[in-house]
Amino acid sequence: MKIKWTKKIGTSMLVAAMIAVLSACGQSNNADTASGQSGEAKKEPVVLSFMTTWSENDPFTGVYYKNAMAFQEANPDIKLDIETIPYNDYPVKLSTTAAAGKLTDLILMIGGGSTFEQIARSGALMPIDDMMGNWKEDFLPSSKIKEFNVDGKQYGIPGEVSYATVIFYNKKIMKDAGYTEFPKTYEAFKAMVKDLKAKNITPIAYGNKTGSVLLASLLSPLNERISGPDLYAKIKSGEQKFTDPDFMNALKDIKELSDMGAFNVDLNSIDNVQATNLFLSGNAAMYIDGSWGVKQISMDKAADFEVGFAVFPQIEEGKGSMSTMPGATNQGVVLNAKLDETKKAAAEKFLQFMYSEQSYQNIIRSGNMVPANVEAPADIDPLFKEMTGALGDVKEVTPVFDIVMPATVVAATKNGLQGLTTPGGSAPEAVAEELQKELGQ
Repeated sequence: MKIKWTKKIGTSMLVAAMIAVLSACGQSNNADTASGQSGEAKKEPVVLSFMTTWSENDPFTGVYYKNAMAFQEANPDIKLDIETIPYNDYPVKLSTTAAAGKLTDLILMIGGGSTFEQIARSGALMPIDDMMGNWKEDFLPSSKIKEFNVDGKQYGIPGEVSYATVIFYNKKIMKDAGYTEFPKTYEAFKAMVKDLKAKNITPIAYGNKTGSVLLASLLSPLNERISGPDLYAKIKSGEQKFTDPDFMNALKDIKELSDMGAFNVDLNSIDNVQATNLFLSGNAAMYIDGSWGVKQISMDKAADFEVGFAVFPQIEEGKGSMSTMPGATNQGVVLNAKLDETKKAAAEKFLQFMYSEQSYQNIIRSGNMVPANVEAPADIDPLFKEMTGALGDVKEVTPVFDIVMPATVVAATKNGLQGLTTPGGSAPEAVAEELQKELGQ
């Protein structure tokens, strides 16, 4: 009996022990499950859809793509769902997507202008005025980002700025002709042009085959220097006309320069590349183009070719200023008006990163000027750095003609300017009347 009793006790103890172990395991599994369902679980990232042209291997937008990837790496709690659209297809895609009410969370605006303004006024975009405190005025002047402002509301911040008019000049030719510094007034500039021509030197190389170069780099600065920055807005509103003295005087100035032999005779049959080569071969004292022209000049110039840089001179009694430059700002990201608070906070973080001092310095390294006041990195192209220094006093960007005017008016202006600069061609009055007709006022 004793033996049987002992075995029964032993068996009972074994069963009890097994039950205890299983119970403990069950409690452990339940605890793990409860822990997995608690607030300690990994939080899903906020996903921001983004329609853009930025591409890693694109020579123009690669720097923006890389900056965006750096943001992604630094912020694993935010995921960018990027849809890259080819540049030439982007304007149509943007317009159709906006019209259908299917804009992504983040939207690239290549530049300002009528399409952007139309989308902003439709209510599809979110103003970022409540975020602008992230960028101080001395870092990002409001006068340089106003192209992304519509009806007093800021919708985006541009990544870069392109100035439409930079006067590149051959330092040796100028020095040999007796000019140790570039003229500061338009009258002195014209006197220099006449002097150079008298010495059998082509004063200015231009490549206006498409008609757009004279429009952007000569008509636009003349309009600003004569009339100030608001002329185009006044013409579009009907407050002024193309046939009024302000605009007419700019046309007359271009005609005068052409008649005095300021340009190469084939300016309307060669392009920018050919005009640059004309300048770099020493066959012209100056070359006028946008700030982007420095890239080709830097690549193609001879080692001993010395380039100088100047802004368009002041016109006596004009309403404009040498601290203002016609140009365009671009590569700005805007926000969908439908973002909830979580996505808005993530988007604000993205904008802060993309338009920070470090990101702007990366953009400068890629050979582009920026609207922000940041120190140029030491490792950039020396000629590009010299140009940024020469343009350092520019405080305001004013619109270029072809950005703000209707396409039919732009086309007529290109034709008119080619006519003005062709011997025996159009008269300023005839060009102005045609433009007013195209404007429909």
